[in-house]
Amino acid sequence: MKILDHKQVKYCNLVKPQQDDNLYLPGLIFKNKLLIKDKSFNLEQQKEAQDYGKQQFLNSKGQKEYLLLEDVTGFIIWQESEEVKLLKLEPKNNGLTNSDLEKIVTKVRGEKGVEIKDRRYLLELYPKCFVGSDLVDWMVDNLSIPLEKAVKIGQQLVDNKIIHHVHDQHEFENRYLFYRFYIDE
Repeated sequence: MKILDHKQVKYCNLVKPQQDDNLYLPGLIFKNKLLIKDKSFNLEQQKEAQDYGKQQFLNSKGQKEYLLLEDVTGFIIWQESEEVKLLKLEPKNNGLTNSDLEKIVTKVRGEKGVEIKDRRYLLELYPKCFVGSDLVDWMVDNLSIPLEKAVKIGQQLVDNKIIHHVHDQHEFENRYLFYRFYIDE
């Protein structure tokens, strides 16, 4: 098992073919291998994350690659999967490529990115999420993107299954609505 910083891997979207439909998953590419999320731990649980990852690796008898990834939200164990394929999406409306979106996502999730944290609304706790209007403001201020284009980029992130509304009830909006990266599920 390797312990990596989130900047050392490439995030991607994966598809797992199933009998009736496809299952879409956040994923990683590392050394030309596709990895899916196994388990998440908060920042205070580094030792537990390491122990869990080591045990999973031993249980697989070294047949699968396991990564312990640290990012601003905590630690995530990723496991190699041969059951998934890379999801290739075509750019929509505003012409951004997957590579452009990946660069934006890396900055948004970075140390000086949008604040991703547990939030409360009407007594319900929503873990590891951000506010739609905060994302728009951040893109306008930090990437010098016009407001209208920032909203379109937010929608493209939803369309490409990178982020979603916490209850999947809204498209992307420049409002006080909570969104989460699929990778943080």
